[in-house]
Amino acid sequence: MLELIVPIVYQVQLLHVSRQNWLDQLKQAILEELTDLGLQNVLTVNLEEGPISGDAPSLVLILGCQKTKNNLSMKAELKNAIDNGLLVLPVVEDLDSFSDQIPDEASKLNAFEWSGDNPARRLARTVLEQLNIEDCNRRVFISHRRSDGLAAAEQLHDSLTRQRFKPFIDRFSIGPGEDVQEKIADVLEDFAFLLLLETPDAHKSNWVYDEVEYALAHTMGVLIVRWPVSPEPVPGSAGLPRLELEYRDTDRDSHGYDILTQEALDKINSAVEAAHARAIVRRRRNLLQGVQDSAKERGATCIPLKDWALDVTDATGAQSIVCVSPRLPTCGDLQRLDETRKEIAPSAAAQLIYAARHLSESKRKHLQWVVGDRSLEMIPENAIGVRK
Repeated sequence: MLELIVPIVYQVQLLHVSRQNWLDQLKQAILEELTDLGLQNVLTVNLEEGPISGDAPSLVLILGCQKTKNNLSMKAELKNAIDNGLLVLPVVEDLDSFSDQIPDEASKLNAFEWSGDNPARRLARTVLEQLNIEDCNRRVFISHRRSDGLAAAEQLHDSLTRQRFKPFIDRFSIGPGEDVQEKIADVLEDFAFLLLLETPDAHKSNWVYDEVEYALAHTMGVLIVRWPVSPEPVPGSAGLPRLELEYRDTDRDSHGYDILTQEALDKINSAVEAAHARAIVRRRRNLLQGVQDSAKERGATCIPLKDWALDVTDATGAQSIVCVSPRLPTCGDLQRLDETRKEIAPSAAAQLIYAARHLSESKRKHLQWVVGDRSLEMIPENAIGVRK
């Protein structure tokens, strides 16, 4: 576990008139989510009904109702938050009633709908994503055997897309003439989470086996959706987390292919959301732990920073700002690293540690062009602690 001097603190300002029930549920849901992620002792998310002070990462939630619409105090606090550049997230009971519940100052903002199954937990995840505690880049690689899993895979592609995920199915995403194996390896590195449809024929597919093997070898998140006919497990998948479907969860389409009921899709979406959050947090924590272990071996000290970063000072007093990426490094990762260094110690070295082992030459050249003369270093996870 990461060794902290003090927990990292995040702030959420709550604007509401008569939504104490929502507020109480949200507080409990955030605590449960942090506990499930193993972060309850690593960071603190304070929900405050008064103005936010200090430099802690923060956002504003406005819990809408008819009394909120024209409340002068609420409108003033909302305008102040927007003027100060804070992220504002409206929450309403029904999106159709948005204009009746949210002040005009926030009329252009997209809202969260407090409805459906466990809205408090879904809002908690959205809040943690916006604070960059959980990953807002939701990506899922859907592994399946085409002969009996394509129809269900396409259903999940559509349903996960509506849940703000970016799903990958080779049928949709690999163009003519592309190297299939190389493309899939790149995508697996960049998605870092594999959803396997364990249909009756899945264990016969070499492609499925290779995808599972690659995901396990690279410590990616994996969730298996197991068909109710007790199919033979995909080789090498023993012990992996499985969501067991029941007979009522599947149906047959007009072509005789297995499809999923809406209830099954909802159940899978919820399981993917929770498993994906845990997997990416675990990857980030492992990266930071690797950096911290290497630093301790060299007699260096580490101070945890917001946004999954460390301030590392070695025995000579030399300082480095280290950020981590659970996937292939991006321009945004480099920008975050550079901005963190400017905020903490502009003269420090800066390193981005990324989880992916494979970085194509074209990707590397592009990122080096982005870096320019900023003295930002990109280091793969398996090179942590390796002296040059």
